[in-house]
Amino acid sequence: MRRFCTSGPVDKKTCYYIERPDIMKEALDHIENWRYFTVSAPRQSGKTTLLNDIVEKIKDKYLPIFISFESIGSIKTEREFIEYLNRKVKFYLKVSYNIQYENSKIKKINELDEYIIDLYEKQKKEIILMIDEFEKLNNQELMNEFLHTIREIYHSRQGYKLRSVILISVGYLSGILEDNASPFNIAEHLEVPYFTKEQVYDLLSQHEKETGQIFEEKVKELIW
Repeated sequence: MRRFCTSGPVDKKTCYYIERPDIMKEALDHIENWRYFTVSAPRQSGKTTLLNDIVEKIKDKYLPIFISFESIGSIKTEREFIEYLNRKVKFYLKVSYNIQYENSKIKKINELDEYIIDLYEKQKKEIILMIDEFEKLNNQELMNEFLHTIREIYHSRQGYKLRSVILISVGYLSGILEDNASPFNIAEHLEVPYFTKEQVYDLLSQHEKETGQIFEEKVKELIW
């Protein structure tokens, strides 16, 4: 019997689940069109589950790398940033695809293009870099250098084989989206809202069908 999932990514086999086809289609269209874009979503809105679904849909064709900057707040130097990024990518590739990869030659942020090219040449799949909790990178100098490097890659992205970069945050990344030099277009920003009333009722309906427990309408209204 499945259950309601109250935290973390949803396991469809054990938890009630709803699809978000419109948001999914828009994200996949951006990826197919070589777009670099941002995603914002409040906590507990199904953001991570949606992004994991995106990974599942594209991983046979591309190499999606989904990492988090949740613990990056204490990073102060460029070397620490590169070590952090390398460690996160290495772990994700090993756990998700059983790929053993590490590039210890890269020491600076502006050398990330070499990192991307090397990874592509070894795996022969165009890369999608997805960074959750991007707002936790609060060192402005490191953020600017990282975004500058991504911008340079963006202008020749088909050559570098970095098909898409997706920056994910709880709030709106105004400093990035409103910068005219940024590769992240405000028109392509995706917002993942809280569930609608219909979606909440859908989840409750799944529970009713599987358990036989029927919710009164006023209870559904209170839950919504």
